[in-house]
Amino acid sequence: MTTIAPAKTERLNLRLSADARDTLRAAAELAQQDLTSFILGPALQNARDILLQDALIKLTPAQVLQVERALDEPAVASKPLADLITRVRASRQVEAD
Repeated sequence: MTTIAPAKTERLNLRLSADARDTLRAAAELAQQDLTSFILGPALQNARDILLQDALIKLTPAQVLQVERALDEPAVASKPLADLITRVRASRQVEAD
């Protein structure tokens, strides 16, 4: 099954020094990529990472403080969790005997 790539109709112009351009071209050639792919690939990945991070963590400063305080508190097992831990330990002790 073949997939059809979306049409590349948009342009992005970039101003840079001749030295920067030559460096990018040399590196792209060593990576066996065209210059556009060499530049666009990492830029898109970085953009996706930033957007994902923004989508995952959206806390106000007060919420960040609340999370930090909760992490600083000693761990306390809930009653159901404590019961489960007790049962698992007991069953392991029986298996060991």
